[in-house]
Amino acid sequence: MNRTRLLRVGLKVLRLAAVLLVVSTLCFFSLALLPGDPARLMLGDAATADAVATLRAQLGLDLPTMERFGHWIGGVLQGDLGESYRTGQSVTEILGERAPVTVELIVLSQVIALGLAVPAAIVAAHRRRTGTDRALSLWVFTALSTPDFVVGVVLIWILSVHLGWFPANGYAPWSDGVGPHLSSLIMPAIALAGTSFALYQRVLRADLVETLRQDYIEVARAKGLSLTRITFRHALRPSLLGLSTQIGVTVGMLIGSTVVVESLFGLPGIGDELAGAVTARDYVEVQGLVLVIATCFVLVNALVDVLYPVIDPRLASSRRTRGGAR
Repeated sequence: MNRTRLLRVGLKVLRLAAVLLVVSTLCFFSLALLPGDPARLMLGDAATADAVATLRAQLGLDLPTMERFGHWIGGVLQGDLGESYRTGQSVTEILGERAPVTVELIVLSQVIALGLAVPAAIVAAHRRRTGTDRALSLWVFTALSTPDFVVGVVLIWILSVHLGWFPANGYAPWSDGVGPHLSSLIMPAIALAGTSFALYQRVLRADLVETLRQDYIEVARAKGLSLTRITFRHALRPSLLGLSTQIGVTVGMLIGSTVVVESLFGLPGIGDELAGAVTARDYVEVQGLVLVIATCFVLVNALVDVLYPVIDPRLASSRRTRGGAR
């Protein structure tokens, strides 16, 4: 059993390394194929050819593509993600400044999404094929088909322009107070939560409907247990596997999806920084940020995989049974 577990862990580590290598390679060469010269963009059209050539040499852009790629990969293996062409900051320092904003935005958006999706899924599962279920389905499909930036624009128009409840854009740090800080994040979080809410509600509703058809649920009903006890004690936990998988995929994707929302609301997060780096063709910064985003995506999904036996202990027992059989 120990050998099996070690083999499983080793395969996961190799898969992680392979995914990150493929992502970093694709990102590097995709940027290298784009037209335009970062040195020319940094100096402007009025710069002389000698000035551009000098800057290209300073940045290492005059080296062959494969040699630049080798230097970058070598630095990554040593924990060095390189320095930004634009600011001269190391990518690690940029992440240290920007990541807290993005992480907080994602966490808040997921709290909102789950806080709405779980009760909506429970109500829809118990009232399936009724008017309530159809109304919730309409809400879900509307949220699923509306892009984040459209939701953001509508929120700005209603909650900021007309009602004046929240600032239209900008970020207030914790030092400005809890109220201003949360006010600067609530609309972006709601905009980012729309698609997550729709996906979570659909997945959990489908799993709950299937669980509520099981024999042990019928036995619980026959014993006279309350609907609340049946739902939260017997039906909800076995129905969380699909939701857990969806959360892992969604959270990983949200790390990259914050680009539009952060740019729209003027938040100094990773997404906004990535958008600026792509525009300036800052190869090193884009590569470092994409690598970190891909790493977070894979790690989040690996964490979800580890939590499966915690959510449903039957999975742990089945794994032990298979291991013993071998």
